[in-house]
Amino acid sequence: MKVIFLDIDGVLNCHKTPNPRKFPYIIDDGLLARFRQLLERTGASVVLSSTWRYDPAGLFSAKHYGVPFIDITPDMQGDARSKEIVAWLWNHPEVTRYAVIDDEDDELDELPLFQPSSRIGLTETIVEGVTDYLNGKT
Repeated sequence: MKVIFLDIDGVLNCHKTPNPRKFPYIIDDGLLARFRQLLERTGASVVLSSTWRYDPAGLFSAKHYGVPFIDITPDMQGDARSKEIVAWLWNHPEVTRYAVIDDEDDELDELPLFQPSSRIGLTETIVEGVTDYLNGKT
């Protein structure tokens, strides 16, 4: 099983994402379409590692926009996101390959991290890199 650990802010939205009503949870349709292409190319499942998972409104918004996630990482207050991901992986030995897409570091350097700029979000270059990685080409 292939898994993508997904942060949303700075990945599926960016500084250019229209948000005239200043909603706290917003997704850019173009970035989401690009992410869906990544999923089609890899057959990966999505686990939310985003802070959106802490708030019922964030989870509702992710579902509303159609972010196709199967689970969320545990909330380990005070620990880095990397530890939450490792804890999730520990409980899911069926995972054969995984990648993390996050615009922040949060001690993720030891993991296969693909890091878009929060100014522009998920790029085609990152999609290609994650695709190659999850499909075992790199």
